[in-house]
Amino acid sequence: MSTKESTPSPRAGNRPQRRSGKSFLIAVGAVTALLTAACGSPGAASDDGDGKAGVSELKVTTLSLCNEISVLWAQKKGVFEKNGLKVELIKAGGGAAGLAAVQGKSADLAFTNPFSTMLAMNSGIDLRWVATAYGTPKKGETPSNAVLVKEDSPIENGKDLQGKTVAVNELGGINQIIVQQFVTDAGGDPSKVKFVALPFGELASAVASGKVDASQAPEQYSNTPGVKSLGDPYMEVGKDKWLVFAGYVGTADFVEKNEDAMKKFSTSLKEANTAVNDPANKDEKYRIEAEHCGQDAKKLATDPENPYFADVPMDAMKQMAQILVDQGQTEKLPDVEKLVPEYARS
Repeated sequence: MSTKESTPSPRAGNRPQRRSGKSFLIAVGAVTALLTAACGSPGAASDDGDGKAGVSELKVTTLSLCNEISVLWAQKKGVFEKNGLKVELIKAGGGAAGLAAVQGKSADLAFTNPFSTMLAMNSGIDLRWVATAYGTPKKGETPSNAVLVKEDSPIENGKDLQGKTVAVNELGGINQIIVQQFVTDAGGDPSKVKFVALPFGELASAVASGKVDASQAPEQYSNTPGVKSLGDPYMEVGKDKWLVFAGYVGTADFVEKNEDAMKKFSTSLKEANTAVNDPANKDEKYRIEAEHCGQDAKKLATDPENPYFADVPMDAMKQMAQILVDQGQTEKLPDVEKLVPEYARS
């Protein structure tokens, strides 16, 4: 691989939005306590013509990540407006804060990931996943993540990570969960792997310097001198499936009372994805991304991307639910059939 002169900034698809186990649930509860005093749901009411109230305006949380392009395109290109919606993006500090915001009714939909959502649902917060933002590549596609080791490292696969120190950007986050499964699938024991947290900008250099034995990082970091990639752990775990990385979640009560608006939201993202995935729109796509996430458009055009789709692949979601049980993150298998409405499924 060629060496880039500066450390690349990660694309959004590699940034987790959860904390594991009890710490995650405590975080949701703490933020929720601050939000429950908020007024009712911010969605503005409308009449759909048969006297049944609904909403035409939605408040949706954002983490200001580059890969939120589907909702950005739909907002800026009038797709939401064409479909009878007005969407306002409101900043959240993470997936836990987003889930707390929808529970506290200061937002209608939260931008978060499946693991956060399933753990929150198993804790008693009734949620619905109404649309996907993006997934992870499957076998045969361009990788967007990597497990990095030194170029001369004897580590060749996930099993070899046993007894090693592996850096991730957040302990207990989605990246650690996937690396643990990467180790398991290779025949290893993830309980024998020591995980440490480092900022994104240090994940590759820590491997090159020998500070850690390996790290999970965005694929573009494999261009760092002195390191190599063992492969994309998401691709290895998902195999022939796109795993779901992020999407939009609301409370069951809000989603079910506003099903028409939720369908319009999902339809709008599908239309936006058609445009986003069209090569003719690539320059405009990167311009909008750069404006939202504060990165350089030309640089974004050279970085690997996650696949954009709005529907929910149920087999992938069920696999991810099983991973949580297999790893002891939760004792009860998350009810994916309940989580994902029929209209949101692929």
